Amino acid sequence: MSRKGKADINESQVFNPNQIDILESEDRKTWQNPEEIIKHLELNPSTILVDLGCGGGYFSIPISSKVKKIYAIDVQKEMLDYLENKIQKQNIKNIETLLSKDNNIPIQSESIDVLLSVNTLHEFQNRDSMINEICRVLKHKGKAVIVDFKKESTEFGPPLHIRISKEQAIDAFKKKGMIVIKTRDLLHQYVIVFQKEIR
Repeated sequence: MSRKGKADINESQVFNPNQIDILESEDRKTWQNPEEIIKHLELNPSTILVDLGCGGGYFSIPISSKVKKIYAIDVQKEMLDYLENKIQKQNIKNIETLLSKDNNIPIQSESIDVLLSVNTLHEFQNRDSMINEICRVLKHKGKAVIVDFKKESTEFGPPLHIRISKEQAIDAFKKKGMIVIKTRDLLHQYVIVFQKEIR
């Protein structure tokens, strides 16, 4: 996902943890625009947030000062170990790391105000199951903020054939009873803010 080349995607479409330096690079700011994404979260000091597919904590770390609690969740222990090291070095008290398995989000139902998923929608092996899980953990009126690569060719990012278009993403979440609050196009990605309207 660096401008210098495509990152490896293994057989399960999950980012290679050996290339975490790409996720942490300064170059990422130029195409990811993290400040713009965080703005769309509309956070406050009482917010309980899930960072789904947190990687090395690129978003969890800066968000931690703005919210009550973050559950940083990933399917790769290597990513969580890397994040735990950063949490300890920075003495952050409100990030809890959790390992996810088998299309499951290890969080109590209807307990989350905001769920953030950045560059992970295209990695879900069973998209329907994961969207069901996202809906399950959100409170009524809770928001899911989905960020992923546009389905167009770029010199970095996941292969085109596994990308999910903005329209496909909207359709998938709408089928689960989520409504679209707003969308925003970034340089290479889209941001969609969904709200849970069903109990």
